[in-house]
Amino acid sequence: MFTSPRQGAQVAYLPESWYGGWKAVQYREPLGTPLWWATFSRNTPAEITSAFTTALAEGLPSNHSDFLHGDPHHRPSSPAGALADRRWQTDDTAMYLYQHSPDGHAYFALRKGHLDDYMELEGEGPAQWTMYGCVDHVNGERWHADFTSATPLYLVREAVIALSSTQPVERPLSGIPERNLPYVTVTPVGADTDQRRSAALARTPHTPQAGATPPISSVASLPAPGPSRRR
Repeated sequence: MFTSPRQGAQVAYLPESWYGGWKAVQYREPLGTPLWWATFSRNTPAEITSAFTTALAEGLPSNHSDFLHGDPHHRPSSPAGALADRRWQTDDTAMYLYQHSPDGHAYFALRKGHLDDYMELEGEGPAQWTMYGCVDHVNGERWHADFTSATPLYLVREAVIALSSTQPVERPLSGIPERNLPYVTVTPVGADTDQRRSAALARTPHTPQAGATPPISSVASLPAPGPSRRR
């Protein structure tokens, strides 16, 4: 558990909670009543959790005022606007505004309508924003993150930017779930480029929609590192 210098916020790893993973909370007064919380289930990519907590640590000293409209760190687009700029598809329903990734394997949901703040903080209703990753029709989602309605908008935006990034990420090849392999491009990092990096670079490309049967060749054609470098 990490507590901010003024004891106004905490970030904790909670493996025994319902979904495991990380939880960030800001309080109305030092370690008092929660003002908002955000949770990241145990399989949430580290890049997303890190983007959120890094922005939180930067914003707490000014109580997030540096990120408000007209202030030095303000960014004009909302989380939904940032995804629209990256060509995520919008599906507007009576209860939710959904935005789906181009490949259909991730989405971001904004809850509509009013929910009592106390009920939301107590987990007795859906959070304002939720993101889901590695979604397919057979297995459902592999991870998700929730943000209550009072969560500063720029923090949610930073998590969304990390979610929708097309930059490669570094992973041990053995750490990529088998169910995800047909939908990623794997580029081994060889000893001739950097002996200290024995992981693979993986990022979901534009692939068939979730639930579609991938061609067998998409698995067979994945390059694999040599036996001596594979972890």
